[in-house]
Amino acid sequence: PITAAQQLIQRTLPILERRFDEVIAAKPPAIDLVLSAVQIVDSVGLNWLLSMQARLETLGIRIRLVDPSPIIADVLLATRLDARFSVEHLAGRDHAGNGNGPSHASGGSHAR
Repeated sequence: PITAAQQLIQRTLPILERRFDEVIAAKPPAIDLVLSAVQIVDSVGLNWLLSMQARLETLGIRIRLVDPSPIIADVLLATRLDARFSVEHLAGRDHAGNGNGPSHASGGSHAR
C-alpha cells in the first residue's frame, strides 16, 4: 500500500504521485492508498484523487482508500466522494489483510 502523509495538498502531491508511478509500473489490479494519517486536505488534493482514479481506471487498476482519518472521512462524506471511491476500513488489521479485526467496505459506486 501507499501511505499518504499528514497533508494531502498541492505541495505534497508530487511525492505521492511519484510513489503511484512506481507502483503503477508493476501493473497491480488495485492500489491501496492509506489515509489514516491525513489531517489536512484541500481542493487540489481532492481533485488529485479524482484525476488519479480516472488515470488508474484507464489502466484497469482500481484505487482503494484505506482507513481514512476522521477528517478525510468527513470530507469524503460532505463532498459525496465516498460514493465515487472504494473506501476500506481495516482498523485492527495490517494492510496485508492478515489481522483479526473487522473489515467493512463501502462506496464503490461510479455513477457520475
